[in-house]
Amino acid sequence: MHDLVVDLIAVAVCGGVGGFANVFIGDSGLHLPTIEDGIFRPGYIGVVFVGIVAAVGAWLATQTSALTGNLTPSPPVTLRLSELSTALIVGFGGARWFKSEGETTIFRRTAAVAASRSANNEAAAAIAVGTPTEALSAALRMQ
Repeated sequence: MHDLVVDLIAVAVCGGVGGFANVFIGDSGLHLPTIEDGIFRPGYIGVVFVGIVAAVGAWLATQTSALTGNLTPSPPVTLRLSELSTALIVGFGGARWFKSEGETTIFRRTAAVAASRSANNEAAAAIAVGTPTEALSAALRMQ
């Protein structure tokens, strides 16, 4: 059981590292959880947490050992380097999905705000090329 806990921690760390690497892609940056313009932004803590959960969940799904109710001995749990690299990738991918869901929410809010305001070419240009939060800020500044 001790080896399983050590393996689980190693997979979680790799998933967290994968999630943390994702923090620097896009406009998120290194910030704590916050609410901006009525939108919850989970910050690096949320992204790392999702990376950990995704990696651990994916790794546990591949394990065949039984924890309880086993009358015959289970094969020992072994952690391979390929599983650690997979944990990094799954952590990164899970965090990317999570960030994409947040950006989708921001873009929907941007579209709703912009549609309710008068046409503004300057704001339209800022929305077209800006990050999701920059686009929402531009829409909120529209008259």
